[in-house]
Amino acid sequence: MHQINSELLTKSQQWRHDISFEQQVLDKPFHFRSTWGIFSPEKLDDGSLMLLDYINFQKDDCSIDLGCGYGVLGMTAARECPDGQHLLIDKDFVAVEYAKLNCQNNGLTNAKVMLSNGFYHVDKADKFSLVMSNLPAKASKEQHYLYLLDAYNAMTSGGRFYVVTINGLRDFMKRSFTEVFGNADKIKQGKTYTVTMAIKD
Repeated sequence: MHQINSELLTKSQQWRHDISFEQQVLDKPFHFRSTWGIFSPEKLDDGSLMLLDYINFQKDDCSIDLGCGYGVLGMTAARECPDGQHLLIDKDFVAVEYAKLNCQNNGLTNAKVMLSNGFYHVDKADKFSLVMSNLPAKASKEQHYLYLLDAYNAMTSGGRFYVVTINGLRDFMKRSFTEVFGNADKIKQGKTYTVTMAIKD
């Protein structure tokens, strides 16, 4: 009978424990818990950190973090925009559980986390002045368009939609933002990622 390597079994027990780390976000610390199977579980990904550097947060913004993972974009908005309400959504129930935990552990009482496939389960009455997303490169073109169209309908006049994508998607984002919003602004292009923003007139 085959015997599984004992060292592998020992490591697997460690992998089942939550990953816990602290990281600075906009020069202030957050404490995070995550797990294997969630995007970038051991440290915040460079794309999200780049996006946060270029978002113009306003104190009374009401935001939505589209595809929140374990929560960094929505958590930062909740901290930087204390007079607004902030919704974090993801279609992965594991990500939602950890985002809830991270909001709670960091004392963010103006943030709510929920399971939703894009905007599908979001209350149609909710309106947002700020939409943020680290758009997944593997999502289909059709899914990207649905995100943009649904975001447009959920945004207030003058609302801003910021995305970070891999550079290979920057031309698509410029084109699709222009088709849906009538405008697109490339805020920053780095070696790997591009931040693009559109405004709802």
